[in-house]
Amino acid sequence: MKSLITAVKEIHHGFLSLSVSERKNISVVTLTLFLAFFSYPMIRSSATALFIDSYGAKSTPWIWLSSVMFLGISVSIINILQTLYSIGAIFNTIVATSIALMGGALIASFNGVAFGSGVFAVWKEVYIILVVHLSLGYLNSVINIKTAKLVYGPLGALGSIGGVFGGLLTTSLMKNVGVFYAASAGLFVLALVILIFSFTQKQFLEAKDKSPITSLEGKKAYVFSICGLIILSQFVINLANFKFNLGLEVFESADAKGAYLGNIYSSINILSLVVQLLVIPIAFKYLKIPVVHILVPVVFLVLIILDRGQFLGLLGTAILFVGFKGLDYSIFSAAKEMLYFPLTQKQKYGAKYIVDMIVYRASKMGISALLLVFTSLAFTQNMLLISVLLWISLASFMAYKFRSA
Repeated sequence: MKSLITAVKEIHHGFLSLSVSERKNISVVTLTLFLAFFSYPMIRSSATALFIDSYGAKSTPWIWLSSVMFLGISVSIINILQTLYSIGAIFNTIVATSIALMGGALIASFNGVAFGSGVFAVWKEVYIILVVHLSLGYLNSVINIKTAKLVYGPLGALGSIGGVFGGLLTTSLMKNVGVFYAASAGLFVLALVILIFSFTQKQFLEAKDKSPITSLEGKKAYVFSICGLIILSQFVINLANFKFNLGLEVFESADAKGAYLGNIYSSINILSLVVQLLVIPIAFKYLKIPVVHILVPVVFLVLIILDRGQFLGLLGTAILFVGFKGLDYSIFSAAKEMLYFPLTQKQKYGAKYIVDMIVYRASKMGISALLLVFTSLAFTQNMLLISVLLWISLASFMAYKFRSA
């Protein structure tokens, strides 16, 4: 507790020592992400419930597969547009386009066009990544590494708080007014993001030519190992997600599914918040990063074993899903960022491009394609166990192989 209080004091003192300009930019991005994560449970729960109601849970891999394809296309277009327009203009265009696209798909779905629920479900996966990526990209361009270490923990915690409140509101809206109005409320809150992001400092938003992946000579094995961790983590997370979606079919209506999902996403954000505020400061202070990377899949393994006992039914699978997602969003995400620090500045950007923008999405596409062929519960459970054991093995290998990295 003493170390936690000390960490909080250090963060507070460090934030106050920042310039007015830095604090303004950090505050604007923080509020942008808060609103994005606050609106996301309403949009995500509605889109998921409508899609499963129209096509069934076993069709959800099509959503993941399609979203990766459209995300890749979107990122390619954005990379070109960044040489012509400011990040601010691109960001606001993406948000406005997303609201129009998802709003139209929502209306189509409620007018009996099942395809509308598919469009809604796909784009809800794409837009949140683009919004978060461009927000953090802007922040990275106006703060240094020291400041980033100071603010990214609290930034993640505040995002989780937004998700918690959004999830609670989602549950209430689903029960009282239904999916359509819950989704509409989420889109309205998302529109506020355009207004907030307009307060960013324009001089930092001028278009700049983006170079391709920088040279990683001498660090290829290290970067490929990070890629391996990401691939295995995404296999585990998405297998758990698929298993959970299969369990959702016990609910008969989209409203019932949506209300349950609202509680689930709130639980995920609460867990993330607790880990970000209480676990990460202590873990990063007393444990080496390689040890953290081993412990995360070990915890996942324990949850998998408990779930396979089937003592709690859907609740057990929900606990598995919440645990996986909550830890993935918090301590695994933060620990992953620490793996970039042995690299030079140019190598960090090159590695992050490969890992976060290519491998992360490609691994999600891979498991989605696999689940379109093998849809049985037995396959999902066995693949979960195999993937998490491989994850533990690779993390242990990296702890030994790159101990001096």
